[in-house]
Amino acid sequence: MVSLAVADDHELIRNGLEMIIRTRSDMQVTVQAASYQELLESLEKEHVDLLLLDLNLGDLNGLATIEEIRTRYPSLPILVLSAYPEEVYALRAFKSGALGYLNKAVVSSELIDAITTVLRGKRYISRTVEEILPLGTDLTPETKTIDDLLSKREFEVLNLIAQGKSPKEIAEEMGLSPKTVSTYRTRILDKLSLENTAQLQRFAYETFSGNTESTQ
Repeated sequence: MVSLAVADDHELIRNGLEMIIRTRSDMQVTVQAASYQELLESLEKEHVDLLLLDLNLGDLNGLATIEEIRTRYPSLPILVLSAYPEEVYALRAFKSGALGYLNKAVVSSELIDAITTVLRGKRYISRTVEEILPLGTDLTPETKTIDDLLSKREFEVLNLIAQGKSPKEIAEEMGLSPKTVSTYRTRILDKLSLENTAQLQRFAYETFSGNTESTQ
């Protein structure tokens, strides 16, 4: 019997995923976690064969969650199931150590396919992700896509800008000084060849909302 861990901060989603997994007689969910800390505590007590991970766990968000889990449990395969748009996060998730990435709008059959693929130690790339990856993309070494231009911290700042957070709010949430946030903002403008705050805010919103209209 294959044991799975489901980490998501919404109980309804965790229970829904477990119901889907129960349709397979050879799979079971043995760990449910609503936070990163709860996940760690559960993994110390219970062996699982695969982690189904949301990128927003409240106490630790984004790609840092993947990297922390990979550091502690390097042999544990991770399948990301997230509401974040694939064109923004999928490539970075793979480079952080995930073996699969699915949007939460995925149908049940694709979820099971993804789980079985990752359990075989193979990378699962959804049809949507496959369409947006440049031809011949290598998911292991660094590539120069738009989101790869930014550091992890810069990417987090851009995400918070997209949420309408002020520099002061970003500083408080990230535990940084306003001056440091301003430095990150300047670097992002330079790396993305944007000229002002208005362009940056629009770019951030369109990037994280999945809007494909031009930022010009």
